[in-house]
Amino acid sequence: MSQQYPGNSGFMAPPPQTPPKAPARTGVMTMLAMVVLIFAILVILNETMLKIQPVAVVGNERFTWEQVVTAAGLDRPTSYFTVNEQTIRRNMSASHYLVFERMEKQFPNRVTLYVHERTPIARVQDMGTEFVLDEEGMVLENFAVGKEDAYDGLMYITGLKPKDMRVGQIMQAGTVVQTEAFKALVREVILQGITDEISELNLADPENLYLITVDQYTAHLGNAENLRAKIGTVRAVTAYLRSEGYHGGMMEANIPGEVIYSPLSP
Repeated sequence: MSQQYPGNSGFMAPPPQTPPKAPARTGVMTMLAMVVLIFAILVILNETMLKIQPVAVVGNERFTWEQVVTAAGLDRPTSYFTVNEQTIRRNMSASHYLVFERMEKQFPNRVTLYVHERTPIARVQDMGTEFVLDEEGMVLENFAVGKEDAYDGLMYITGLKPKDMRVGQIMQAGTVVQTEAFKALVREVILQGITDEISELNLADPENLYLITVDQYTAHLGNAENLRAKIGTVRAVTAYLRSEGYHGGMMEANIPGEVIYSPLSP
């Protein structure tokens, strides 16, 4: 009996085997592990290198470094990334003597605060109460008239008729024109370095401002225009009169560069 064997044409090879796919969750787990690792590194950095080190303060004079840092809210461990100017400004606004100007951050853990302090410059009396102001009209203190002598050297602001005087807030004068005249006049007196020579600034009529020195020279300045020239002229003339032995008198100084002087009657 003859036997038949299938030839090549009748042979079918099995299909190639593909390697099994790795489970999809393996990639997810790897990515999750990387995220956890990065987070852990950030936490370690935040707890070590990125914690704010001793804060630098620029501009404080009467206030100590500790007082400024505490007012800013940086007296406890703070992350470099969470420190921001808005928070510091809000924290420091609670102290009406301190003004926050700006902040500089130096990576990874340095912060410098720039501040300035409000300085008592003038006094106002109203209804039995005395108010202490800075050059912007911020009310720094109040007390009953005659109950405090720490501010005796400050000049008085008269004729103001204030609407509202509250500690920690800018005063509200009788009129907007009075407020602007106050700022302009006080700013110029400070700039020319004669605050300790002035006993009174009168703002009753913003068109007819006048000042009185501690040695009883009264200078009428007119309105708040050209105050630098007017006050500068008054300053020069009073210095000359003092050197000549005069004591007090009236000055008409509403024209820049000109003064008409009338001595006190004998």
